[in-house]
Amino acid sequence: MLLGLDSYSYHLAFGAHPDFSPRKRLTLLDFIAKARALGLDGFQIDPMHLASRSRTHLAEVRAAAAEAGLFLEHGAIGLDPVQLRRELDICVRLGSPVLRTFAGFNRHDPRTNVAAEIRRAIANLKKIRPAAANLGVKIAVENHGDLTTDELLQVIRAVDSPWIGICLDVGNPMLTLEQPLPAVEKMIPHAFTTHVKDYALEQTNYGAKITGVALGDGCIDLPAVLKVIRNRSSLDRLILEIPVEARPGASAREILAREDDCVRHSVQRARKLLRTR
Repeated sequence: MLLGLDSYSYHLAFGAHPDFSPRKRLTLLDFIAKARALGLDGFQIDPMHLASRSRTHLAEVRAAAAEAGLFLEHGAIGLDPVQLRRELDICVRLGSPVLRTFAGFNRHDPRTNVAAEIRRAIANLKKIRPAAANLGVKIAVENHGDLTTDELLQVIRAVDSPWIGICLDVGNPMLTLEQPLPAVEKMIPHAFTTHVKDYALEQTNYGAKITGVALGDGCIDLPAVLKVIRNRSSLDRLILEIPVEARPGASAREILAREDDCVRHSVQRARKLLRTR
C-alpha cells in the first residue's frame, strides 16, 4: 500500500494558520522535497498551503510532484458548489484524482441547526456531482468533527453518486464523541481517501482535551483500524495527517523540531504497521 502525507502535518512550518508563524515559512515545493526525502509515495495538499491558483504555479507543483515520483491529491474547504467547481478544475490541472473537502460547520455551537446543515450538504453535493463525473474527479467529504459518522453516511447515501464519497479520518470520530474503530467500519465502504492519525485523550477539571500526537503515542487502535482499511476496501494508499500543536513557552526552533520529529516517527510507525499482517 502506498503511503502519503497531508501537508497539514507541517502546518506549523507553513505558518498559514493562526497558532504559529515561523520566521521562514515552508512552501509547498519545500514540502514536496520533504515528502521525497522521507521516502513517501505521495501527498495531499491542504488548500491553505497552495500559494496560488494560477496556471503557472499549478503546473510547477504538478511538475515537482512528477519529478519526485509522488502522487498528489488536492484539498478544499466547504461544500459550496461554485467553490467546489473551481477546485475540481484545479484537480484536473494538478492531476489529482480526488478532491478532499468537508462540511465545515460548528456542531457544538448551540445556534447550529444540524438538520439544516445536513440538508444543505445534500443539496450542494447533488449540484456538483455532474461536474465531478464530467471531469473524472471524485469528491471525498471528510468526517471533520462536524457531521457524525451516521450523518455523513446519510449525506453520501442521499447524494447517491459513485463520484461522491468519504475522506475517512480515523481520529476525527473522537471529535463527535464516537469510538474510532466502529466509525471506520461504517465509513470504509464509501472511502475514497484517508487521514491516518493518532490522538491523545487527556482528562481535565473541565472535561477532556484531545490532542494530535505522533502515530502510536495516542489512544487509537491503529493496527485494528488499518486491518479494516486493508481488508474491507480497495484503497491502495494511505494519507498520514499528523496535527501536533505548538507548545506554549517553546521556542520557534523547538516547535518546528517537534513537528518534524512527530512526522518522521509517524512515517516509521506507519511503515511498521503496514508490514504487520
